[in-house]
Amino acid sequence: MLDLFAGTGALSFEALSHGASHALLVDRNPLAIRQITQSAKELGVEAEVRTACVNLLGDAVDAVHRLPTTDGHFSLVFVDAPYAEVDAIPRLLDALIASGRLTLGAWVVVEHPTGHDWTWPNGLASEAHYRYGRTSISLGVYAPEKGAQ
Repeated sequence: MLDLFAGTGALSFEALSHGASHALLVDRNPLAIRQITQSAKELGVEAEVRTACVNLLGDAVDAVHRLPTTDGHFSLVFVDAPYAEVDAIPRLLDALIASGRLTLGAWVVVEHPTGHDWTWPNGLASEAHYRYGRTSISLGVYAPEKGAQ
């Protein structure tokens, strides 16, 4: 799995506890990366966790190319960008798709503010949308044959 804008890493640690085999956690804050590394050690999952300190809000293609390579492709992606930067997410997802690092049928989970007009970039199809007050969660699946929805 891939956790973009990982923060504390809680989403990845939860996914690992439910069977994810490995996780790449990415954040632009070196302090967050150090805390994630410490938490992984305390939880006994350091072998399953890789981290990267990358500014995901700059050039999206460059940011994706700076992600460490993994043994496989990602079948689950969490994206929880700062709400003020949510407009950068589609470019980031486009770059991730273009890099060929998503498995066919990969799930992409995006948190964004309710009221933001969220649309999926080409190659990602909408599967579900949930609203929790001022927070919305959109679930998409990598299905190039379906196009954007």
